Amino acid sequence: MGKIQAGEIEQEIEQFLADLDRAWPGGYTAVLIGSAARGQYLPGWSDINMLLILPEITPEALRAARQPLQRWRERAEALPLLFDADEWHRSNDAYPLEIVEMQTGYKVLRGHDPVGGMHVRPAYLRTALERELRGKLMRLRQGYALFAPGSEKLTGFLLNSASSVLLLCRGLLVLSGEPVPTDPPAIVAAAGRVAGFPPDAVARVIARRGDRSWRCTEEEVGGYLAAVQTAARFVDHFQIGART
Repeated sequence: MGKIQAGEIEQEIEQFLADLDRAWPGGYTAVLIGSAARGQYLPGWSDINMLLILPEITPEALRAARQPLQRWRERAEALPLLFDADEWHRSNDAYPLEIVEMQTGYKVLRGHDPVGGMHVRPAYLRTALERELRGKLMRLRQGYALFAPGSEKLTGFLLNSASSVLLLCRGLLVLSGEPVPTDPPAIVAAAGRVAGFPPDAVARVIARRGDRSWRCTEEEVGGYLAAVQTAARFVDHFQIGART
């Protein structure tokens, strides 16, 4: 994960944006999204995620930004999402889960706010959530079948899924019309109340992100898989009704 320490985030972002200002003097929009925007960045674990929108993305524009993007990838070990303005405005059906995830925590760094006004139809969000939850459940089952409980490999498998499971919990709350807390344990607890799963196992795994010395127990793995399965079933049976 990223090499940037928590106290270096603002400086590194400003350097990156200053480089982009020179590369794209015609203007662009930059939005900080994810854990860094929420103040929950974990050095050595979290990525620094950014959305960049240009009026038009041409080969010339990409070439002009090559060096800033290469440097950013070296420092943050992540690349921004790149959209042109028309693509972004038409993306709510293609990226419903990603958009509502951005809306739960973002910071506009350059240009106007492209996130807050985006409307995602609940039907699109429900479909994306079910697809991602069922895919996550399938991969977790594969990992559980391959790796022994308590092993470093299975623990790493669970930990690597934790951020995406947290994202899915936020999406589930948005779909249900529930407020989305800021604190990760509170997000899991709220999702558990809505979907009907005990949150303890998921909360313990999420709390251990970045702790490579921790080893999961058989009970924690079983509870984690059961929570994801229950969440997938909840979304599958979710009735949108007139909100479509």
